[in-house]
Amino acid sequence: MTFPPASRRYVRQKAVKAYFLVFFLTAFLSVWSQAVAEVRDVSQGWSFHKGDVNGAEQASFDDRNWLKVSVPHDWSIMDKADGAPPFDPAVAGGQDSGYLPGGVGWYRYRLNLKDADTSKVTRLNFEAVYMDADIWVNGTHAAKHRFGYSAFTVDLTGKVRAGDNIIAVRVNHVDPSSRWYAGSGIIRPVNLEVLNCVHITPDSVFVTTPDLTEAAGVARVASTVKNCGNKNRSVEYAVKILAPDGSVVAQTTRSTSVPAHKDTSLEQNLTVTRPKMWSPDSPALYTLVQEVRIEGKVVDERRTRFGFRTVTMDAANGLRVNGKPILLKGGNIHHDNYMIGAAGSPDADRRKVVLMKAAGYNAVRSAHNPASQATLDAADELGMLVINEAFDAWNNNKRPMDYARFFKEDWPQDLTSLVISGRNHPSVIMWSIGNEIPEQGTPLGVETGRKLAEHVRKLDPTRPVTQAVNAERDVGNAQFPVMDIAGYNYRAHFFAEDHKDYPERVMYTAESTPKDAFTYWRLVETMPWVIGDFVWTAVDYLGESGIGWMGYTQDWQKLGPYPWHLAYSGEIDATGRKRPAAFYRQVMWKSGIDPVAAFVKQPEGTEDLPDRNLYPITPPHLDWSLEDIHPSWTWRGQEGKTLDVVVFSEFPEVELFLNDKSLGRKPVSVASEYRANYRVPYAPGQLIALGYDKGREAGRWELKTAGASSGFKVTVDRQTFTANGQDLAYVTIELTDAQGVPIYAQTNDRKVTVKVSGAGTLAGIGNGNPQDASSFQSGMRKTFHGRVVAVVKASLTAGPITVKIDAEGMASQQVQLTSVAP
Repeated sequence: MTFPPASRRYVRQKAVKAYFLVFFLTAFLSVWSQAVAEVRDVSQGWSFHKGDVNGAEQASFDDRNWLKVSVPHDWSIMDKADGAPPFDPAVAGGQDSGYLPGGVGWYRYRLNLKDADTSKVTRLNFEAVYMDADIWVNGTHAAKHRFGYSAFTVDLTGKVRAGDNIIAVRVNHVDPSSRWYAGSGIIRPVNLEVLNCVHITPDSVFVTTPDLTEAAGVARVASTVKNCGNKNRSVEYAVKILAPDGSVVAQTTRSTSVPAHKDTSLEQNLTVTRPKMWSPDSPALYTLVQEVRIEGKVVDERRTRFGFRTVTMDAANGLRVNGKPILLKGGNIHHDNYMIGAAGSPDADRRKVVLMKAAGYNAVRSAHNPASQATLDAADELGMLVINEAFDAWNNNKRPMDYARFFKEDWPQDLTSLVISGRNHPSVIMWSIGNEIPEQGTPLGVETGRKLAEHVRKLDPTRPVTQAVNAERDVGNAQFPVMDIAGYNYRAHFFAEDHKDYPERVMYTAESTPKDAFTYWRLVETMPWVIGDFVWTAVDYLGESGIGWMGYTQDWQKLGPYPWHLAYSGEIDATGRKRPAAFYRQVMWKSGIDPVAAFVKQPEGTEDLPDRNLYPITPPHLDWSLEDIHPSWTWRGQEGKTLDVVVFSEFPEVELFLNDKSLGRKPVSVASEYRANYRVPYAPGQLIALGYDKGREAGRWELKTAGASSGFKVTVDRQTFTANGQDLAYVTIELTDAQGVPIYAQTNDRKVTVKVSGAGTLAGIGNGNPQDASSFQSGMRKTFHGRVVAVVKASLTAGPITVKIDAEGMASQQVQLTSVAP
């Protein structure tokens, strides 16, 4: 990793100490490399009660009437007790939370252990609980954890017994706690580790690749072996590296002594010949296997995935991965998963990364909290670069009950969790310590930023520290010196001037608006010191209601009134469908995915959402949406009227045809911002846009006028589950006319009912309509722009799953899925 000069000096001074702080902080952290022998799934069989309950922490408490749930779980998205949808215009979170509630909730779990387990090290690992959680073990308070997004571990060693043990968790989500939808509960996975008394300290494992060429790569492995026993132990420590195909490509063994009740620090260098490099185009993953043996018997084994890769960033050469230049084609995401709320099911988190990759993005910023392990795993596997972010607030709050209440006491453990749980992921290229911090640029903000940045560098000296700043130049220039890479939110107009004054500063847009996509991207393409752009946002999300449609008011307070609940700013909508802004971005990036695309401006009087101009916003502060254009050529009542059509194209020339009649060829280039505009008298039929390269047709886009809704098409992203109570399948239902033309017009939308039977359940259903505040769990939704998506969840029983779909006035369809034993 190459840093600016000031940071390089700091890293040289501090690198020697980088590993030692980790050893004193591991009690706070969860395990995200895999301990093969003794990791137990505790996702199933939790009992849940919404609301406070006296005495629920006691082991003898009777929870037989509580709701049985699996985790990850979000109670804020659940229907009310009477079956009504969860939305409520009177909730404290209001527009920020998407009119969804917080509150207090309790979880209880019966943890059954064998006699042999009680003499071992037992660790209960929570990836995230939103928020302010207290944990009891057999009626005794064992831990408190307040940040809603950081991983933590509850040490159960010596607190548990053979047989049933009662774990009780009280979650206290007091609103308003966030500027977006946070959800409530145990929102990310939980597991139990049972370790031998002599074991590799789970959070100590750190793999780096400091010396790397095409000919050979060195993997430096730092870790500690812990002995919780009363006598010194001689151990054999074996390390090997598995290639992506599973073959052993390097290994070494050493003997060492681990004193009683002490740690022994170990560092090994292993050389791999001609390693396969990890990159966005070729995300090759290796596996580190560590074993601890006593008298020839393996007492602990740990597996950690990593990648061989180098990352450098400097103002002259920009960002380079393995020596090759890369521009960050980035998108921001929040943590929620729409119809299942903030429940961070691994398949749901992975799906967002899959959608982004398929749309041409190569980078994601986890805004504004640590990314889930499922997100990072998917990024590793698919080749997405990640900016992993810690906080949205430090000392000064943005909402009365947000994390600022706890920051002063808790930031070291929460920032440590971010770094330790993410530093072995090759996808992570930067640590962001904060976003739009209220005190940025002030003496307090500068000093706090310096402390946070120093803390990160102690834990990981191999990656740069960044921060997202949304302020005028004097504020930014006061704050930026504490970090290595400067993140600008909506301040790209400072890039040229700041480069003159700070020529070694590396910059990027941490947030930008879709409507200004061309302007932002041209700066990335033409200024070497600007390494990328992250749009707000890549995927739509709950909360910040309506920000993408009407923006903020001048006082930064008013957003969408109830029933608005989606931000509606995603270039990919909440169901996973690309919106026009995503197609435009693909063209600007010359991704080759959809090199030509045509859209129609919504005619006046046909709006399916209220006109933005109707809202009392004077003026809109920012606009997070592209213009109101649609992939439709079905505009009944507009016959003979002139409609505006825009064609996006990677190719230098486009031609538009209406019913086989040419409407003319037009040049497309940087000068036209990769767009060609047409005025077209509307007539039903077929609109075709052709792209030409060197005079020959190279791309085509078609829009057809649809007739009445007569049926629907069903697609599923997977046919086979594992019967683990966690796997998800996304079932997409799209209306069509008799000829199979997709239905888009709102007047043709239909109510859809989805029922799941057999070895699965319905986890949620949604349509992406930002104003449809109906139930996500009822199985009923009206299509929006002809589309509904349902989520099917595997049960614990293997067997067939039947998904029955009914749409009003149409023949039913069934989809058969299969759940297989683990």
